[in-house]
Amino acid sequence: MNAFRTGVAVLALLLLAVPVAAHVPSFPVDNTTPERAVAVPDPVKSWSFYDRLGAGEVKYYRASLDAGQRLEVGTFTPQSGAFTPSVVVMSPSLNATDDVPAGVTVPDGMGAVVVEGERPTSATYEPFAPSANYQTARVTMPVEEETTYLVAIYEPTGQSGPAGVTLGYTESFSLVEYVSVPFDLVRTHLWEGQNLFVAVGPLFLVVLGGLGFLRARWERAWTNAPVRVLLAVAGLVIVGSGVNTLAQMVLAVLRTGPTSAVLVTAAFVVVPLLCGGWVLWLALRDEPTLTMGTRVGLLVSGTLALLTWAGFIVGTVILVAVAVTPARFVRDQ
Repeated sequence: MNAFRTGVAVLALLLLAVPVAAHVPSFPVDNTTPERAVAVPDPVKSWSFYDRLGAGEVKYYRASLDAGQRLEVGTFTPQSGAFTPSVVVMSPSLNATDDVPAGVTVPDGMGAVVVEGERPTSATYEPFAPSANYQTARVTMPVEEETTYLVAIYEPTGQSGPAGVTLGYTESFSLVEYVSVPFDLVRTHLWEGQNLFVAVGPLFLVVLGGLGFLRARWERAWTNAPVRVLLAVAGLVIVGSGVNTLAQMVLAVLRTGPTSAVLVTAAFVVVPLLCGGWVLWLALRDEPTLTMGTRVGLLVSGTLALLTWAGFIVGTVILVAVAVTPARFVRDQ
């Protein structure tokens, strides 16, 4: 009962924490002119756009806001050195006529405000997608009447590099956006400049090593072979996700230094390790029977894995499928 209450408490905390603090990731392409600007579907919703500037290139975003809302835009980059993404905000509602950098196109009828970025001395730790980024510019504008904003991202000296853009201030996820996050995180780490082995290598090492261990321990007398294999695969993918998150956390902290924000990331490490470890223990038991309590445990573990972005959906699907499998297909007690 204590374990059940602990699981429920963790589940509730994760349900509350993630939607109010994380950004929805997106990966724009070909937004190099005002006509091709990324049309932000809900500019109040909090987005993270993982973009890239070529030498002398400018990227554009378009957002329509109503009176009483506000425009919030920020830029960041994982790249060390002098690369400093900056912002030009344009709108018919702006009367400013700042000197716009060369290469930035201001459509007719729009005023412009230039916010040149400043390079911070140290990187900031991002706990939900464990990473280290340099926050370079921030713009907040209250909206007094319905209007459209065109946001241009540029680099003052024309350098190239990965340029991240945050837009919006209300954190929320659709179901599809939430379950897609594990795949988006891999793309995010590749955007940062990691190679594929660093981005997902720990996960694959855990899965391959675990399957080798399972094969070495396999006993002919074991019953319920399909259930064992399914539980082992789900457990390994979930544990591997936790290990992968831990590796990314360590890499980020090596750049930012210690920070209390790692406690948030720790939940995305500890929960998958505990849930996946328990599932692996079930798979290696002499008799992997599915009692009612075990079935409930599988459902809770699958839900927690999904909430902590562990298992790439596969782990959760397997655990739920095993949990609801009719008794006639498995040895039950």
